[in-house]
Amino acid sequence: MGLPFPEKRQNVEELEVWTDQRFASRRYAQNRRFKEIHLRTTTPMKKKYENVKKVKRKAQKGSKLGEFRAPSQHTNFTSRKATNVSKSQKGVFRSHSKWTLMNVSWPKVAPQLRAKPLSTRITQMMLQEEPEISSRYKLLDDEIGSEYLSPYAIKQQISRISSKFPNTNITIDVIGRTVEYNDIVLMRISEMNDLQRHFRAEDDKYADEAPQKKIVFIVHGLTVMGISSIRCLSHDKEFTKLLSYYLTHLDNFDIFLIPLANPDGFTVSQHKNIWNKNVSPQNACPGVNVDRNFDVAWNSSNIISSCSQHYPGTSPFSEAESRAIRDVFHKYGHKIVAYMHVHAGSFEPSIYKGEAVLYPRGFSEAQSDDDKYIDLKGEIDEVMRNASFKTVSVSVDTLHNWYGRIFGSSVDYASTIYGIPFSLELVMQLYDIYVYDTGEHYEESALSEIWKRVIDVIFTNIWKHIHEPDP
Repeated sequence: MGLPFPEKRQNVEELEVWTDQRFASRRYAQNRRFKEIHLRTTTPMKKKYENVKKVKRKAQKGSKLGEFRAPSQHTNFTSRKATNVSKSQKGVFRSHSKWTLMNVSWPKVAPQLRAKPLSTRITQMMLQEEPEISSRYKLLDDEIGSEYLSPYAIKQQISRISSKFPNTNITIDVIGRTVEYNDIVLMRISEMNDLQRHFRAEDDKYADEAPQKKIVFIVHGLTVMGISSIRCLSHDKEFTKLLSYYLTHLDNFDIFLIPLANPDGFTVSQHKNIWNKNVSPQNACPGVNVDRNFDVAWNSSNIISSCSQHYPGTSPFSEAESRAIRDVFHKYGHKIVAYMHVHAGSFEPSIYKGEAVLYPRGFSEAQSDDDKYIDLKGEIDEVMRNASFKTVSVSVDTLHNWYGRIFGSSVDYASTIYGIPFSLELVMQLYDIYVYDTGEHYEESALSEIWKRVIDVIFTNIWKHIHEPDP
């Protein structure tokens, strides 16, 4: 209902009064409607808030903690649900799943913890991968597949493998070429250089360079019998894993490594089961056993035919492979503290000879009592007894007791001619890759459970030997 329009419009004052009354009644009606809407919307929320306060007071009476958490987006606060909360959950509200639990009281909650409807739209940012967590060495077991080390592209493969160790300084050099013109590659590995200056407190001087470390020189596959069946010596993925075992000791030593010391023989061994030489041309049959071609008690007699797998060549260092190793000794012999030749122990997995760590000498049955090798044998036996298996052991013996009388080996050359304190030959047993009855990979277990322990013991003994004073 409105006010009647005045009959006499000539009276201006009466018209103004009528207009004020009409608009006042309209404002009153609007305010009343707004108040009713406000009461309908705020009263339920007020009741909910009062119910929550009741629950809070009850929880504070029953527990001294009084911990409250913000509601999740699917929580519906009604008086019925609030009053039916169990004793263990009274006054406790769950926060949004994206945020951690916070001791906040409802309804005074941080804005980011309040329940909000989530959009189902997928954005481009959601599809982006999380950044990789940086570590000292990148993970080695996440590779898809594994391929042979190729003598024709060994430098490129080693460069790709080196990228998996970002915190190491790896230099790749070609130190020789074979008769098939394959590269003989040397990896010189050290820790990343510290660019900070070092302060010497004792003489009050600054030193720009730290003392140089000793070198451990490692050669893989100078003899190639069965090397294609030893995956850590012939496949890039397993080789990377073996390399990581060496690099854990970079804080004590620099490492020189030749991954394929006989690349020509490695290629032939993939097609011929019984092959242990390179492919250099000879009178009757091609090939020389490179590990019998060093100038230490070299067999000068011509009894051995060139068709034999033990043929030592026409003269010492007649082969490019042995000359490349000799040049490394000649250039870095004053810094080399250990030499290790790593190879397979038989031609196929059906021939079991076991794992072995061999030391000089091979050309003489008379052995000098060397305490460091006796101590090494005791510690390897001890670490194998503490392993998770009891049936596998590692033999620690001389070259002569293992092979019989041999001449011109690289281990004897390093020990006798250059006086390298530790000269060792690591012989790896061949295992089948897949064992169907148990589902266990014996070769992978041998690498991680046997040779990882042996390598750690050898490096630890070398470190103790060069730092302990002589009695």
